[in-house]
Amino acid sequence: MWRVWRPKFGWPNLCPILFADPVGLLVLMPRARQPVSDDEAHEALGDYYPDITSETKPADFGRVGYRVVVLDYGLPDSDMIRERCKYYAQR
Repeated sequence: MWRVWRPKFGWPNLCPILFADPVGLLVLMPRARQPVSDDEAHEALGDYYPDITSETKPADFGRVGYRVVVLDYGLPDSDMIRERCKYYAQR
């Protein structure tokens, strides 16, 4: 998401990745402050196309500096990765 699709689609609302191992098991991001309200989470998702995620749980968001960013935007399994890659490639 961060390395391949963010440069293509922009997505300024993703929490930056400072380091990630090649497989994605270890991901280092800046420390984010929480909690974030429901309204702040929905606002941070914005109306970006294509959408990053359909999840809008406030626990998946945090503040880095003055911005509210999406923290949990990874994909948990290979089926979801294939599905999202196909979705993004069509856009």
